[in-house]
Amino acid sequence: MPKSLVERLSWLVLFVAMAAVAVFFFRSEKARRASLSAAAGLSGQPTAPAGDLILDRQVPDFRLTNQLAAPVTRESLAGVVWVVNVIFSRCPGQCHQLSQQMRKVQDGLPVGAPVRLLSLTADPEYDSPAVLNRYGNRYANNPATWLFLTGPKPEVYGLATTGLLFSVVEQPEDKRATLNDLFIHSTAFALVDRRAHLRGVVQGEMTNAVEKILNHVDRLLREP
Repeated sequence: MPKSLVERLSWLVLFVAMAAVAVFFFRSEKARRASLSAAAGLSGQPTAPAGDLILDRQVPDFRLTNQLAAPVTRESLAGVVWVVNVIFSRCPGQCHQLSQQMRKVQDGLPVGAPVRLLSLTADPEYDSPAVLNRYGNRYANNPATWLFLTGPKPEVYGLATTGLLFSVVEQPEDKRATLNDLFIHSTAFALVDRRAHLRGVVQGEMTNAVEKILNHVDRLLREP
């Protein structure tokens, strides 16, 4: 076989091999993204890119009670930016991390900034205002800024799931091996603007979650 023909065949084989690798990579990446989207949907987490302020949903009216037994409503939070998560006081692991992150957010806020940090309890039947007050003291919360909210379970869960797109599920008793298993809930932080519109979500598992939250709070504070 002429040398030139051999070279052409070699280049053709190489081209076909590279094309096959590219197709395999494209299909694998497509499958990976589909898997991630499916996992996000199953967990109840919003599928929007973490930390992007691409939402604009009115948070519904609510009436809950903070750790000092004072009422908290959407109207009482008018004109301030909210950062919201879900915890419960009997949770020994995941909620500790979420509350540590919220403490860092509290410490990173400008003095006197019109911002409220809200921690909704997934366990309102146990987490009374007094219980939540003791829990908040563990993290040196400033009750003027960081509110722990409880109330009737339908009201708390309605705000969490319908208003803020969180997932909150009480586990059946036969699936509770530890206190961590009492409830399954989102580990995200919701960002709500001064108009009481949900604007975005930052996933708590992100290594730079606190930095992202503070950056977005600053952006929301600068909005008219």
